[in-house]
Amino acid sequence: MKKTGILIGGLAVLGVAVSLFAWLSSGPSNSVEELIRSEDPNQRGAAAARLGASADAEATRTLRELARDKNAWVAIKAVRALGRQKTEDRRDALGSMVNDKALGEPARAEAAATLGSFEQANPVVLTETMAKDPSPRVRAGAAKGLVRLRKPETLPELVKALSDPDTRVRAYAITAIHHMIARRYNFDPRAPVQTQQREIERIKAYLRKCGVL
Repeated sequence: MKKTGILIGGLAVLGVAVSLFAWLSSGPSNSVEELIRSEDPNQRGAAAARLGASADAEATRTLRELARDKNAWVAIKAVRALGRQKTEDRRDALGSMVNDKALGEPARAEAAATLGSFEQANPVVLTETMAKDPSPRVRAGAAKGLVRLRKPETLPELVKALSDPDTRVRAYAITAIHHMIARRYNFDPRAPVQTQQREIERIKAYLRKCGVL
């Protein structure tokens, strides 16, 4: 009886191991096309991750389509995947997506933030979006992109963004400014407006002295 129990237990463990191996082996064999058509957002997200590793034009086109996914998480994952390859067509794709109103706000915000990781990105796309877009989330994404881009010519627009009504925009703006100047200021994006304004005036005075404003 004892040997029989051990044998049964061993077979059960072997069965679990075989099942686990079969499950792990079956996942990667799914084609990207199958993953994209899946009703499971995790599968569509996996498709975006695979496509991000490819620099060809078809992968870029497909990721742009996935950025329109009804699931915001999948859309964001697709946008981030576009940023994995620092090619000109990826940069241009992200630049056009920032102001593509057919995309959801999460995808547009992520496109702006991701665009900033491209050294040759056009800073005007981000500064104008940060200044004018009606969506606080998208404006914050543009400000985050400017944190990554670190272009000194964007300092005047970043100073203006310190007065943005959205806390996130102000927080990213001051971070970007600190990355590009030789000093730090006690600007708190959550402080009362009058307190913030005093620090803004100090920042402006310094940048005028440097010939930036």
